[in-house]
Amino acid sequence: MTMRTNAKSFLFVPSKVLTLCGVWPVEKTSLFSVIYRSIMLSSQFCFLVFNGIYIGLMWGDLKAVSDALYMFFTQSTCCSKAIGFYFNFLKIKRIVASMDDVLFTAMSIEDQATIFSHSRTVNKLYKGVLGFTGFTLVQWTVLSLIGSERTLPFNEMWVPTDISKSPNYEITFVVELWMMVISAALFMSVDTITVATMMFSCAQLDIIMKKTQQIQEIPLSPDLSSRNRSELHEKNNGILVDCIKHHQAIVRFSELCEGTFQVHSFFHLGGIVFMICVIGFRMAGESPVSAQFWAALSYLVIILGQLYLYCWCANELTTKSEQLRDKLYLTPWYDQDMKFKRNLCIAMECMAKSLTFRAGSYIPLSRAMFVSILRSSYSYFAFLNQANEQ
Repeated sequence: MTMRTNAKSFLFVPSKVLTLCGVWPVEKTSLFSVIYRSIMLSSQFCFLVFNGIYIGLMWGDLKAVSDALYMFFTQSTCCSKAIGFYFNFLKIKRIVASMDDVLFTAMSIEDQATIFSHSRTVNKLYKGVLGFTGFTLVQWTVLSLIGSERTLPFNEMWVPTDISKSPNYEITFVVELWMMVISAALFMSVDTITVATMMFSCAQLDIIMKKTQQIQEIPLSPDLSSRNRSELHEKNNGILVDCIKHHQAIVRFSELCEGTFQVHSFFHLGGIVFMICVIGFRMAGESPVSAQFWAALSYLVIILGQLYLYCWCANELTTKSEQLRDKLYLTPWYDQDMKFKRNLCIAMECMAKSLTFRAGSYIPLSRAMFVSILRSSYSYFAFLNQANEQ
């Protein structure tokens, strides 16, 4: 197993992608990096503005507007993530530094395996989502090329040129495709950073739970000398104190992550509700055997998968924090001295409030929230569908 720092294990791939997108914090800022970042971010806002102009021009045509709205919500969310991520660069640096804190350092082969297992899960999920996103972009690109008319990968967007002429069409095609690739990379990578911090906290909670198993029973046997009994009490107290310090570090880390990502996660959830609704409405107007239907379905799968990933990881964080409290209670506390029992009571009282990742400080993410979002999306979809039929 190759030894890497915690931050590199969990954030290496998405951090490299975000560096290419120009939003990952760098140690030294040069003129080139400023210009590069400005170009990358400006391209995303141009995409959003051109999409908004198209919606304004087509206002009154429900189908045309709905076809453009899902990308508008996607791009709005992407821009809010990019700006929020960039302006929180000091907090991002603190998160990276905190992940390599001495309290989070793996002290045994077993701890290293736990961290490696969780980081591998994050990297596999990220590569899978990014690969499926690339497949969807290829679908859109192929669909725009095989038609009899000249169309763009995303046709529901105003462009400041006449694409019926060459080389205007070719240049616009390449520029739009480039903007969409950057948008997809930004959208997925920022979310993966958020998910990776949750999974890192889960890995650390697993390590604490394994550490609690080291607390030994102290039998009331006369064969055990007073000195040995005292040494066992001291050792068990040391393990408990280490677990408490470790847990408090995880709580501070989770609060830092939630404070850093709460704004963009809030906009992300709000945008997803409308994205699912609008994509469903678009699919309802297409034939199930058409290529457009399957392209929209691929996009819907990405959005749902991304949403479930958020909610599942947050749910795992909450579940493991609750399991830790149960694990502490299952230790042989009844054999310990009063110091151990007092520390255990205080620790369990502090752990009564489980760790919860909240979007916008007040929306707890969980699998129940995933179902709630789907219900809200379906309600909006039913309303749009009914309005269209009338």
